[in-house]
Amino acid sequence: MDITFEDRLSALQQISQRKLVDILDSIRGKKDLIIEQKLMKPLDSFIGASILKRHGVDKIFKLEPGLKPVNLQRIFLTSCDLISCKRVLDQIHAELSQNQALDFHILITPFVPPIILTLIEEEGLADMLSVRPITWELIQIDGNILSLELPIFCDLYYHNDSSLLPALSRSLWSLQMIIGWPKLVLTFGKHSENLSSMIDTMRENAKTVCPDNEIGAIIIMDRSYDFVSTLLTPVSYVGLLSEVIPISISTANLEGSNIKLDPKNDQVYQDIRDIHFSDVFPKLKNMAKTLKSEQESTQTMKLEEMGRYIATKLQKTTEVKKQLAAHITICEAIVNELGTEFESLQAIEKSILDCTKRKECLDYIERNIDDNPMRSLRLLCLLSITSDGLMPSELKIIQKSYLHAHGYHHISLFHKLERIGFLKQKKENILRKLPNWKSEWTNSAQRMKLIPNQNKKNDEKLITCPSYVYSGAYIPAIAQFLNIAVGHSSDPKSFEEMISLPECRSNRQKPIVQQKTVIVCVIGGLTFGEISACRLIEKSTGSKIVLVSDCLLTGSNLMKYVQDT
Repeated sequence: MDITFEDRLSALQQISQRKLVDILDSIRGKKDLIIEQKLMKPLDSFIGASILKRHGVDKIFKLEPGLKPVNLQRIFLTSCDLISCKRVLDQIHAELSQNQALDFHILITPFVPPIILTLIEEEGLADMLSVRPITWELIQIDGNILSLELPIFCDLYYHNDSSLLPALSRSLWSLQMIIGWPKLVLTFGKHSENLSSMIDTMRENAKTVCPDNEIGAIIIMDRSYDFVSTLLTPVSYVGLLSEVIPISISTANLEGSNIKLDPKNDQVYQDIRDIHFSDVFPKLKNMAKTLKSEQESTQTMKLEEMGRYIATKLQKTTEVKKQLAAHITICEAIVNELGTEFESLQAIEKSILDCTKRKECLDYIERNIDDNPMRSLRLLCLLSITSDGLMPSELKIIQKSYLHAHGYHHISLFHKLERIGFLKQKKENILRKLPNWKSEWTNSAQRMKLIPNQNKKNDEKLITCPSYVYSGAYIPAIAQFLNIAVGHSSDPKSFEEMISLPECRSNRQKPIVQQKTVIVCVIGGLTFGEISACRLIEKSTGSKIVLVSDCLLTGSNLMKYVQDT
């Protein structure tokens, strides 16, 4: 029996499961497993409660105040940040004060920083517990998307800390061991180059046999290479869904109800996830009409036909009805959230990208501060990036309004946004008033061909160009690089221009990529707009694309990450 590409990807889940099971089996007897809340979803994606129980886990708890485990063996699963580990140590102190006969084991993902070991010694717990790292493989989400579910954006761009990069490099190395080594390696940015070097080192040092099969390419891009894609509002169904409804590992949470977004088991979702949102309702309406016609046809069926229908179609029809109802509810939530404001938001984003109507854009940003603070911040950052900065007077007005509306404790937020590179101030320059003046960002975007030709009359809803995900105004950089890489044989000049971009590195100057499987990795988070754009290229070129990142991002979530860091 041949092993399919999907089988190879599903092997990642089995590897992750095996890693945890081996640790559990090494700790004898019944044990309690206490899990940090943000790790529960990732853990649930590769191992279930029944398997945990088969390997000695008697009780499973969420790490929270008032915790009362029951078994003598207690395993804590926590992330590697100092605050999370301190909570675990506080819990251990509280339990030791009541019972000295307990055995504690701390599993830290994805690695154990030296500062944590120092903290354990300072707390006087070094001889009372065991500490070991645990890493899981990339988690398969929504078909061809693989995520480590370990956001590293703020670590890289605010703290200048790249200590989590090795975890991502190990995951990519494991992926390549399973599906094959790439002939072409393209990196965009310093972190991407470092990541590629780590993978090369692991490959050279590996004692295991490398896979014989090869894939076409791996494209790795720093998130800072294209901040704009994180700040624009996507118009695909899954893009707007992610903006309005929280999504965690293929599960959307709508008013306390979980909706599984699985294209394998949800035909409705598979059909609509990447299309323009304005086309979703008509498509759902047609599906509903088809179901209604099918239901009406059962009224005139003979007994034999009815029996055949019940045996072959009824269960599937019932499932489609549930799926249809769920996605109609999601659409209503999106419309209620965005309302009539959506078109004006799209127009403002287009003006910002075109560097026009600056006063109108600033007025819109200020008007939305009270009711839509995250939207205002995104647009302000977008304006700063595309116009090479903000005038001090412009930033002062927006900052003052924001702090008045939401409190002066947010003053550090603007400092964080400046430190990351989202916001910067510029001085007045008379040259900027010239009619043909273009910002450095505009020149760079045009060089990378990220701004579609506005002279061509394209229907922004017609899915022929990756720019459709942003209403025809912008092509995500990672999608453009992918498009050039898989189609370079028909356009060698574009490939040569791409590899001459700043901080771009390629292991081949004139590669011949015959294999159509390509790994695409963005370091610092991948957006749903980029995902839909890459899927369009996958479909149009007949390629097999695997999209990889440390996490999935939306613009609002990114602002919250920065705010909470």
